[in-house]
This record gives sequence, structure tokens and C-alpha cells, in this order.
Amino acid sequence: MLVKTFEAPTMQEALAIIKQEMGEDAFILSTRKRTRTNVNGSEETVMEVTAAIDEANVPVAPTKADMTYGLRPPLASRAKTDAPMPLPTAQPKTNKTQPKSDPVPKFAEKQTAPEPSMDLQPIRRELLEIRGAVEALKEHETRNSSILTELDQLKSMLNRIQRHGMPSLTHQLPPSLLRLYGDLAANDLDPMIAVRLCEYTQRALVEHGGEDNVEHDKAHLFMRRVIADFIPVAAPIQLDPNKVQVAALVGPTGVGKTTTIAKLAAYAKLNLKQKVALLTLDTLRAGGVDQLQQYAQVLQVPIHVIITAEDLKNALHFYRDRSLILIDTPGYQLHDTERLEKLGTLLEELPLVETHLVLPATAKPRDLAEVAQRFEKLRPSRLIFTKLDETCTYGPILSTLVRVKRPISYLGTGQEVPQDLELATSRRIADLILPPAQVLS
Repeated sequence: MLVKTFEAPTMQEALAIIKQEMGEDAFILSTRKRTRTNVNGSEETVMEVTAAIDEANVPVAPTKADMTYGLRPPLASRAKTDAPMPLPTAQPKTNKTQPKSDPVPKFAEKQTAPEPSMDLQPIRRELLEIRGAVEALKEHETRNSSILTELDQLKSMLNRIQRHGMPSLTHQLPPSLLRLYGDLAANDLDPMIAVRLCEYTQRALVEHGGEDNVEHDKAHLFMRRVIADFIPVAAPIQLDPNKVQVAALVGPTGVGKTTTIAKLAAYAKLNLKQKVALLTLDTLRAGGVDQLQQYAQVLQVPIHVIITAEDLKNALHFYRDRSLILIDTPGYQLHDTERLEKLGTLLEELPLVETHLVLPATAKPRDLAEVAQRFEKLRPSRLIFTKLDETCTYGPILSTLVRVKRPISYLGTGQEVPQDLELATSRRIADLILPPAQVLS
């Protein structure tokens, strides 16, 4: 059996070469499409076809002796030996007076003509063409499967856009960025902010590579970088053994302020080996003081309940030898304007205080914007997002950061103290907004 591999730009050209070199009896063993590098360094896609044929059926090129003006001699002459054919001789003249004898046939019986042999070449040729057509169909099927996959992705993207809305674009976005817009919208990011991210990503792609419409993976990578640059991040609370640092946590009811204070206190006391004191103004909520007091007992740190502004001044003076003083505040409702103003007046007595506004990642974007606006009178300098473990969409975090224009300091990821508290980083939030692309194996 003779096996040989051929390369050609298309399947049809490969079959033509096989037919020419191996004859009509060749059959296809395998086909595949591959990329090869040319001499000049360019790449091209070719069809690689492996064919086989019985060695007994391999066509033999005719020798010079067998050729007559480029054509093979008749089969009868090639069946004889190489001896020269006899020259024609002159027939002897017959005597006219010689009596003629009746011609007698060489064979008296009737001769039976042999059955003509069936010509299989057209059938073999047709089978070879059918094989080629089947291989071409397989190639089209693979291409069609890829197209169907892309159509499914496009359909999913359009469904997301339809559900979450599509604002008017300043210019047409390429398909890769439209798909990313759908991902951002599905993560509950504000539609206008999602559009801006797409536009910034498109601009970055053009500036760095001169390309406007690129494949999805490259656009995905560039958008993650744009998101990371979009996020303002605050440094963690800075501790100095020779200077007291005061931090107050404010926010609505039930966002996890007390638990976050316990996490900060535990990390400073157990990990950084710093002196910590806890103050609480949360005397309105039943059990509010008790909860923080339990944490203080476990950590073996002092706790002081604040009722008036004078109490706050005295407590700060008393704990001036501490590196960190953490202040817990009541969780006011959105429309409790009077109490919010009183708390703001109390915090104004602390010019060096760091005020962190604590917000839940589970809230809707419009609710978060409303909360941030209500607590603006307390002049928070940083944001903390809690309850990340209780939601599967994180777009509202970025939407709030853009609207409030405050940096983010910490992320609360659960109830464990102090493990479930992270320093906020731009890359971590970018992972939440647009997760890294999955590597296909």
C-alpha cells in the first residue's frame, strides 16, 4: 500500500493532484486544515489530504521505447515481445486458369464473441468526486457550526441589551464592544456609564493598536484596564504609634457598620499589634451597644458610650494614647434629616476624623445614589461596601463611585471577624465588574 500526503489551498485542488499522481484508484484516508509559514514569513491556510493506493494499481510512467510521438502504441503491439514486426511481403501471382476453390472458413462452428469487460474508471472517478464533496461538506459544516455559535452569542447579547436598555450611542460600536456592553448591563452597571466605558475602551484600542474593530478577547482585556483606571481607591487607615487616628463609620440601618468596626479593631489589635479603643453613639438601636461590647470583650479593648458632644471630647482626650479610635454611629433612616444634622454637628468637633460611608452592595443603584446624597451632609471622605457575599451583581458599586466621586477604602465580604474584610483595590473591583476571560482548554 502506497500512502502519501498532499497539500493544496483547497480540497478540490488537492483531489486533482491526487488524481494526477496516484490515479483513479486512490482513496482518501484523512483530511485536515492547517496553517503553514511561507518562506517570506507569511502564514496561509492549506488543506492537508492523505491518500492511499494499492501499489499494484500505481500508474507507471511509460518508457521512451513504449512511446510513439508521445502516445502509447496499441495494446496488441505492446503484448508481443520486443522483436521487430515482420515486413509485408509480395503475394505470388496466381494463374488465371487455375481452378478456384471455394473459400473454406477457418472455423466451421460459429464463434462466440467474448463479453466486453465493464469499464470501472467512470465509477471510480465518480466515487473520488463524491469523497471530495463529502469532505467539502464537512468543512462547510465546521464553518457553519462556528457561525451558529457566534449567532447564539449575538442573540444572548441582544437579549441582555433589550432587558437592560440601550442608550443612544454617540457613534456605532463594533460587535466586540457591543457584547461587552451587554456584559456590563447584565451586571447592573448604569447604562450610560457602560456606554462611556465602551467608548473609552474603543479609544484605547485605536491609540494602542490602530484597530477599531478587534476580537472579543482583546477588547475584554482593554476594557478591564479602563475600568481599573476608572476606580478611585483610598489608602487604608494609616496608624502611627505616636499619633492617634480617629475613624467614624456612618450609614443607614442594617448595612454592617458595627461588624465592620469589629473587623477593623481586630486587625489593628491582633495583626498590627496596635492599641485600639471603641466609641459608640448607637444608643437608639436595641442591643446596639451590647453587640459592640461583646466584640470589645473578646478583643480586650476598651469601649465608651457617647451621649453628648462633651462625652465625645472627654473620651478622645482619655484615649489619646491609643493608635486607633473607632466610632460607631446609629443607622439613621433616609428621611431622618434632623438626627442626621445632629450627627453632622457632633462629627464637626473632630477635625481630623476619617468618615467612612458604609453602603450595602445588595442595594439598587438608585437607592445607593439616594443614600449617598442624604449622608452628604456628614461629609464622608471614603466609601465602604459591605455584603458582597449576598449579591451576584456588582455594577452598582462602580455606578455609585462615579456618582458620589469618593474613593473606596474597604470591602466587606462576609460575617467572619476579621477575615471577611478586604482592602479595596482597583483590580479587585474590575474583577467584580468584568470578570477575567475564561481560558478555553
